[in-house]
Amino acid sequence: MADESTLRGFRPKHVSWLTIVLALLAIGTFLAISRPGIQYAVPMGIGGGMMEYGEGYTTSVPVGVPDMPMRDGSVSNVSGSSQGMMAPDMYYPDEYPYPYYNQNVPVTDTREFLKVNYNASMQTRDVHGLTRRVETTVRGYEGRIDQESSSPQYGYVSFVVPRAKYEAFRDELEGLVDSRFLTVNVSSQNLLPQKQSIEEQQTQADSALADYKAARQKIVNAHASTIKSLQSQIVADAEELVSLRAQIQTPQIQAQIQAVYDEWSLLNQQLANENASYSSQLRNADANIAYAEKWQTAVATQDQALLDNVETVTGFVSLQWISLWTMAQLYLPGYWIPTIFAVLAFLSYLWDRRRFAVA
Repeated sequence: MADESTLRGFRPKHVSWLTIVLALLAIGTFLAISRPGIQYAVPMGIGGGMMEYGEGYTTSVPVGVPDMPMRDGSVSNVSGSSQGMMAPDMYYPDEYPYPYYNQNVPVTDTREFLKVNYNASMQTRDVHGLTRRVETTVRGYEGRIDQESSSPQYGYVSFVVPRAKYEAFRDELEGLVDSRFLTVNVSSQNLLPQKQSIEEQQTQADSALADYKAARQKIVNAHASTIKSLQSQIVADAEELVSLRAQIQTPQIQAQIQAVYDEWSLLNQQLANENASYSSQLRNADANIAYAEKWQTAVATQDQALLDNVETVTGFVSLQWISLWTMAQLYLPGYWIPTIFAVLAFLSYLWDRRRFAVA
């Protein structure tokens, strides 16, 4: 009896402990919701970005495609002539997937080469288990895991999936958790400027190759004409020498023989020089053609790389452990929880007044 009297001294008269507990819960939850949420910065791995976690679980990771590298402005293009040919490897097709491009695309070109980036944030009570399910989903749609990390509090999966399977993949992935625990960011960029630049370079490469082949044929034709003329003159001088030597050798005939012989020797020297010059010009022409063909191959590689890039969707899924209190806030957002406790406390108080009044 003494214990019961002591306990009654700790609460007001005609008020039950249930009413007191409900009132305290209403006050406590009100203060918990009213105070600013604590933010946690967690490394995101690729890109050096940071993710901020609070009660609302928002991310500060920038969404989008990084700027494409641009070619140095000092690099000149082939203008259609056979002079100033830039070696194809100067375009660095492996290091820089797309050459310099103009962002001002005419509105008449309505083609779309959309590069899609998908980012999702999930909250779960089992980070390890959900991380494994995300990986299984990616691989189930012929995707590739590029980076993965998992801890009791946070998880991260970076991936690439085929564009053709993107919609089905997204539906299954977003079905892993309730929509209350999911945040999705999707961004896309039309790579049409890069595609137009590649097409322009393809036109330049084709034109350069045609010019170099035409220049080579011109060299071959000029050489054949020169050789034919020199050889006909050499044959004529040789025949004249034979005729002069068959005559009586007078001082005049000997002088003619010497003059014709000198001309014959000069023509032979010109023939040798022409052959040497032709060999050098032909080597240069063949080298230019080889460079143009390599340029064509490099541009074709760039074009295929762009198409392959468009046909893949890159993204990541970040995961965070969620407490029961946060789950309750998601189901009852705002001040619903303290309001419910306050209403229950008020109803309990009314019941107490009625009960104690009867007693």
